[in-house]
Amino acid sequence: MDTTRCLEIENILKLVEENNIEFIRVEFLDYSNVTRGRTIRKSNLREAMEKGVNFSTAIMSFDVFDTYIPNPMYGAEDGDFFALPDPQTFAILPHRKNTARMLCDLVDENGNLWKGCPRGALKRLLNKVEQVLGGTLHMAYEQEAYLLKEVDGNRVTADNSHCFSSVGVDIQERFVQDFVFTLEEMGVTTEQISSEYGPGQLEINLKYTNALKATDDQVTFAHTFKQIARDHDMIGTLMPKPFSHLAGSGLHTHISLFNEHGENLFKEITDQKGLDMSEEAYYFIGGLLKHGKSLIAIGAPSYNSYKRMLPGSWAPAHICYGTANRSVLVRILEKRRERRFEFRGADGTCNPYLLSTCLIAAGLDGIQNKIDPGDPILEDVSQMDEFERKEKGIEWVPRTLSDALDSLAEDTILADTIGREIWTEFIKVKRNEWNKFCQYVTDNELKLYSDMY
Repeated sequence: MDTTRCLEIENILKLVEENNIEFIRVEFLDYSNVTRGRTIRKSNLREAMEKGVNFSTAIMSFDVFDTYIPNPMYGAEDGDFFALPDPQTFAILPHRKNTARMLCDLVDENGNLWKGCPRGALKRLLNKVEQVLGGTLHMAYEQEAYLLKEVDGNRVTADNSHCFSSVGVDIQERFVQDFVFTLEEMGVTTEQISSEYGPGQLEINLKYTNALKATDDQVTFAHTFKQIARDHDMIGTLMPKPFSHLAGSGLHTHISLFNEHGENLFKEITDQKGLDMSEEAYYFIGGLLKHGKSLIAIGAPSYNSYKRMLPGSWAPAHICYGTANRSVLVRILEKRRERRFEFRGADGTCNPYLLSTCLIAAGLDGIQNKIDPGDPILEDVSQMDEFERKEKGIEWVPRTLSDALDSLAEDTILADTIGREIWTEFIKVKRNEWNKFCQYVTDNELKLYSDMY
């Protein structure tokens, strides 16, 4: 163990004593974005930080239903990986008694990053990116989410506020302030909170920072949103489409590149397209569009995700880019703001580590192979007819999770970047979820078909 790690461990142990911490949650995400972990006592913390906390590798072959998938990669004979807490993620949970939390890297029995670790895949890629691009990738996540309540056994929106009205934030003032202050005490900074398009829907922008910290912050956001909502007798959900007649909830990922002097490498005021974007920025976008269908599988990996991405819904339904245009997959922000762009094809059901890794991998492919994204789309794509879209080379995003997984299964670049083990098992887990959902008979189906036939 190196000297830096030893010092970090001693510092965490000191913080635990000073703050009377008795319980520490060690957590990681599986491929379905389910939080897994254990709670340990402070007396076991040193050993956990030195050796990790063991878990059966088979846990990564569970789906969102918490069932073990058929033909898993990881079986009873495959032993354990070890969840190794990252001291940089230590956070006291102000909303829980004498409790702290640490996010983990998954390591093998030799202490090396385990090949199936999503966070480890991101860390490996970021080391490569800084060497290749000569800069540090910055990201920020922007999440939409609903607050619900139960009334007579039904889940309904927690209020009836209007889009961008102050009423929504005012009604939920206690929740919003508890949530924001809790995040800030855990080291996550919010920039703005809005009442969104749907009643009871909020949008929270997290502060721009380096890619790993930004992704960790999104994980913290998702956990904390649900926890604080429960404390307020509500249900907080990042579900992409909780109601068929109301707006869906997306997850927008902002991306830019800075050098060591703080200069934005995605900015170029002599840009011939007039967007003040650098050549590298366009190539990065080119990579995102080239891998767009596969990225949808990673960023929108639930059956429910595809009920959100519909034409005319302000969610992306087509693979293209544009400036100040919310009907596209990749949106370049107005010049008035710092040069960056956002990927709009994800939602809160994704594993943020896999999303960040694949977005960066796609962009890196675009830069290394100088992939031209073409001209930006300036009009609402949903208003174009099929001939016009075809003429401009604009394709649909996948219409179902199954279609998206078909694209991902052919994407060898993303497979090699996140690791064949993760790629293979992610696809199997998600196909199993798809098959199960397809077999469900809903109340609406029963009512329609039993009346008609």
